[in-house]
Amino acid sequence: MKRLFASLVLATTAYFGAATESHAQVVIYNFEFAKDGPSINYGFYDEAWVVADATGGAASWILTFRDGAQRRYISITDFGSFFFANKGKQVKGVISAAAANGTPQTTFLAIGDLAQTIRVGNITVKVPKKMSGQALSADDETELPFDSGEGNVGFAGITSMKGSLQYAMTNDANDDNQTVAEAIADVVTLVKRRGFSEFELATTLDEVTETATTNN
Repeated sequence: MKRLFASLVLATTAYFGAATESHAQVVIYNFEFAKDGPSINYGFYDEAWVVADATGGAASWILTFRDGAQRRYISITDFGSFFFANKGKQVKGVISAAAANGTPQTTFLAIGDLAQTIRVGNITVKVPKKMSGQALSADDETELPFDSGEGNVGFAGITSMKGSLQYAMTNDANDDNQTVAEAIADVVTLVKRRGFSEFELATTLDEVTETATTNN
């Protein structure tokens, strides 16, 4: 794994919580990413899957990326949230997540109009069918033991993100009365079937340094 991407993964996964146990209704979104705006030394994830309680709550994420010739994914529970914001009668759905650990910073924000109704038992919830927004990431990499003489140091960039409600998957999960944790486990199974393997997360600076040095 390249050094700059090792920093990005650590920044994204710096925010952890216990697995969410929301019951009864979930929503599942798939997001695609594309570079948007100025950047330097910048690489980003290819795709994201986000699962949350349909009425609002903590979100769980699957993020996919390329690690050389390998297709990898990382799974993060309780990362940011799905919620509803209103101004008078106007209501929008929002997915927001931010991770910061010292210098590295990564922020995701997507917003969508309420356009799709999902039913769970006797409950109906209106949620966004489409969402769009941006992800921003930056790191000066001063905490890593590299200097400019050894290659490119530091990165920054902006990525657009466009997401869509996975209606059939959402309905299947709700028909089975799945929790967020159970639904994200099904997404992991789907991602694995598509040829992705889990990336072993580095959780300390020493582990990031070792990974970057080995794979750079």
